[in-house]
Amino acid sequence: MPPAETRRPQLKHTSPTFGSGDTVFIGGYGEVTEIADPTGAIRRLLQLLDGTRTTGEVHQALSADFPEVTRQDVDEAVAQFDEAQFLLDAQLSSDGVLEAHELKRWERNINFFGSFARMDQNKYEQQRKLRDCRVTLLGLGGLGSHILLDMAAMGIGHVRAVEFDRVELSNLNRQILYRESDIGQQKLHLAVERVKQFNPHIDIEPVDLKIGSVEDVLRVLDGTDVVISVADRPKMEIANWVNEACVRAGVPLITGGLETQRAVYYTMLPGRTGCIECWRRQTFAADEVAAQLLEEKRERQIGGDNAAFCPLVTMTTGFLIGELTRLVTGIAPPVAAGRLMELRFADYAMGESERWERQSDCPVCGTAADSSPQVAGLAASR
Repeated sequence: MPPAETRRPQLKHTSPTFGSGDTVFIGGYGEVTEIADPTGAIRRLLQLLDGTRTTGEVHQALSADFPEVTRQDVDEAVAQFDEAQFLLDAQLSSDGVLEAHELKRWERNINFFGSFARMDQNKYEQQRKLRDCRVTLLGLGGLGSHILLDMAAMGIGHVRAVEFDRVELSNLNRQILYRESDIGQQKLHLAVERVKQFNPHIDIEPVDLKIGSVEDVLRVLDGTDVVISVADRPKMEIANWVNEACVRAGVPLITGGLETQRAVYYTMLPGRTGCIECWRRQTFAADEVAAQLLEEKRERQIGGDNAAFCPLVTMTTGFLIGELTRLVTGIAPPVAAGRLMELRFADYAMGESERWERQSDCPVCGTAADSSPQVAGLAASR
């Protein structure tokens, strides 16, 4: 990364400026920042932030018209604009980061990442992090088929896909990778084939496995950066198996599903957030009825009415993939770390449903090592 004094600050295209009287406005895509500018110095400063000058050279040019403006004034203004994500460093490029084909294929991704980047961050590096990331995806059903396709679309480079099931007619209201002519065939190889047609550059390792234990999950975590679990059978047990395996392996877990009219998801960061067992213990301690209900569901294997609606599946996929993007690129912190987020279809109300803390006496994660360095490493240059 170039030293701060050699950076060439440039206003982003996503930060247009316009003025009215003695006021300058920056923005226009959902948010606008208003700045008082009685002398016109701010407006001139913004004109000079075109990527052709260092901050020192910007000050020299500005002081020709406004001699009262000091270098410190310019440095502070540039720092504030940078903190507000208005600026990029025009020196930063894709050289040595992405190939020409990648630049074109993920051009819109890169523009999106650029809207988050500050001057010391290279938007091309964010796409490279996705390319180099290794994700284990558990389940290729309603959510899983959408997630696999979305990961291919956004440029995730390596996926280990785990599935055992076969296509049924009732799957086709939401499982977008399969057709009526596929009924009776294994989902795994169909999904891999169709996603590879869409993006031949993605590396997908198919694993034909019906998960039945913690050890089964551990077998597919080797070399994994992040786990996305949308496998749902057996409903009560598989969440526990995946949770324990991810804690033991020190691998972040993103998981979610549908509950008839609502979608839920959460993120577990081993050694940093509470795990599923922490959540359960806190719930049981605070709500005896909830504890009894959960135990009844477990004993009777109550799994709901298996309701699933494609629009809700699609929205849930977006939240899960968004969480993955946050973890891998670091453009923003994960939203659902240590808390259950929910979306209700009836009114599209989105918010926190439950929150829990890590329990030091938790039999699953109480002594787990802090995974913060690994999580931070996902968003760091490799």
